Order: sequence, then C-alpha cells, then structure tokens
Amino acid sequence: MNTNLIFSIVGLIGGLLCCVGDVLFDLKGAGNQKLGTSKNIDSNWLKMAEWRFGASIMIVVIGDIGVGLGFYSIADQISGTHPILSVVTGLTGYAGAVGGVLIHSLLCIQAVIYKRIMSGGEENFSIADHTLEGFYKAIMPPFVLLYLVLMTADICAVIAVLNGALAVPEWMALLNSAVFLLIGWLFRAINPKKFQDLPGIIMPSLGLAMVGLIGIISNL
Repeated sequence: MNTNLIFSIVGLIGGLLCCVGDVLFDLKGAGNQKLGTSKNIDSNWLKMAEWRFGASIMIVVIGDIGVGLGFYSIADQISGTHPILSVVTGLTGYAGAVGGVLIHSLLCIQAVIYKRIMSGGEENFSIADHTLEGFYKAIMPPFVLLYLVLMTADICAVIAVLNGALAVPEWMALLNSAVFLLIGWLFRAINPKKFQDLPGIIMPSLGLAMVGLIGIISNL
C-alpha cells in the first residue's frame, strides 16, 4: 500500500469524523430559534449538554488533520503532470484544514459562552447578545477568508478530476462541498422543519470526505 493511498484513506476517515463533530454541534433539535442582533445565537444551545461542544472541537481537530492529508495525497498524485495545480491544492488544502479547526472551534466557543452567561437567568440575555455580537464580528473576517481557502482546495480537486490529472471518472467531480451544500439547501427547502439544521450540518464536511474517496479511487 503506497503512502498516497494511506493518506487518502485517512482523508476520507477525517472528513467523516468532521461530520460527527458537526452533528455534535449543529444538531440542535426541534423548536430551535435564531436569536440575537445578528441571529448568531441558537436558542437550543441552552438545552444541549456542554460536553458536546468540547467533544465536537476535539473530533474536528483529529478530523481536519485527516482532511489535510487527503488534500496532500491529491496534490502529490498530480504533481508530475500539473505542478502549479499541485502546489495550489497542497497549500490551500493545508491552510484550509488548519482554518477548519479554527472556524469550528470559534463556533462551538460561542455556544459555551452563551450557556455560561445565561446560567445566571433570562435577564442576562442582553449581556449574552452584546458579548456574542462583538465576538461574532471579530471572528467573521477570518471565518470567511479561511472558508474560501478551504473551498479553493476543494475546487482544485474538482479541476484535477475534470482535466484528467486523477485516474477517476469525470462524474466524481460532483463529489464536492459546493454540490453537497446545494443538496442540503434543497432538502431544507423541501422540509424546513425536518431538515432545519441543513445545510451547515454534515454537508460541507461530507464533501471534504469525498476528496479522500477520490484519492482512494485514483490509487486503485
């Protein structure tokens, strides 16, 4: 078994672990409402066990390490024929994986802060909203930047499929985060109540897991 195949398998597992981390954080249950000035507060955070947020961060840390190795595998596989695309894939994949940990951790930390402030009573909501509004505005610029970097890496993998750099069928270009996000939006549009936590929950991470699957197929 060659190194790239091992890294691709780890990438697939890493993406699936990120899905688990997403469920722990994003599965909020029925009746959840968006609160706060920027609607960045979920009312059901108060009902969720605090351990879920810490566990979610830990699982995503491990998962994103795997995702980064999955992108490394893709980059190494195409380095001989498409060196520029290889470098871009490797750099954005690594930076995106690191950024994914930051993004997910900051979102989970919001929930912990909210639960702790609100433990003092409903009258503390204005304090919680004011605190998290400042936190939200501080994290959004790096959040958007790092998310775009991660999506760039995903797009690079799609390009590698379409231009024949990877020995996989062209239809596998559909296995990416953007397509999975669209599927999530579609399910939510069909049944907003049942799929209220989509597309954020699972879908982007599942798309990243597919990078590992593409790498595996290319190596077989």
